[in-house]
Amino acid sequence: MTQGKDSSDENFGILLGWSSSPAGERIALKMQSTRKVVESEEDVREYRYFLSKEQAVQLGNYLYTLAGETAPVRKKRGLIERMFGG
Repeated sequence: MTQGKDSSDENFGILLGWSSSPAGERIALKMQSTRKVVESEEDVREYRYFLSKEQAVQLGNYLYTLAGETAPVRKKRGLIERMFGG
């Protein structure tokens, strides 16, 4: 915290939701948060980020680790799926 600012100036909030979508070689991530009980649309803050695919994977793995969980392992495709693109 910087001197001269009180705790009301700190950036914090409660995550309300998020969505993501492909954006070319990147991923567009939209996150919504609030500092208090939502009484109107003005209480919701929205942030948009563009992440590389590598950043998205790192973030996901980091969050799994913090939660004490294991990231899902991608199942290897069998011979038939590889041959026919499935």
